[in-house]
Amino acid sequence: MSGAPVHASPQGALPLEQRLVFSHTVEGLFAQAMKGRVTERLKQRLRTEAQLDLDKKIEPAIPLTRWNRCVELCAEELFGDLPLEAALQKIGYLHTRGYFETFIGRALSGVLKVIGPARALARMDRSFRSGNNYSEVKVTELAPRHFRFWCNDLGLARFVVLGVLSAGAEVAGAKNLKSEVTHFDDQGCTIELEWDA
Repeated sequence: MSGAPVHASPQGALPLEQRLVFSHTVEGLFAQAMKGRVTERLKQRLRTEAQLDLDKKIEPAIPLTRWNRCVELCAEELFGDLPLEAALQKIGYLHTRGYFETFIGRALSGVLKVIGPARALARMDRSFRSGNNYSEVKVTELAPRHFRFWCNDLGLARFVVLGVLSAGAEVAGAKNLKSEVTHFDDQGCTIELEWDA
């Protein structure tokens, strides 16, 4: 049904100060995606600039503003030679690829390969909502293998989302994927994804 939303998350908008990211999302970034890449300097910056101590048990949830700072610090420290937008996209990509290295992630990647990228995108609201308390997602099929994805992530987080979606679509079997942020405002961001058969 081209042009109609494939799925829209029913959640109402949660104020920024109430938005939380769950600990398994935070642990996934540092235990999987950043495994072997976290330097002492990064650990120190995380402690002082984001109040995240990787040597201690991570809280059940952290405020979104702290999470965003953690991601920015990873981008700055690990990919400082790139523009921040490209570095953030790499972090999102690595975060997702790292998840697919976990026991559950390996099982999910098998499912995604069977159902393909279109159906995988249609289920993205569940994936996003499992990692936080605020995600709203709308996915619209524009044409076969051409989708518009909207979510309520704000600011530079749009580049992290771009990396997450790109990695997920590739794992699901998207060939020659083209993905880009096409719009963003104070409500969220829009990303278009298109791939070959």
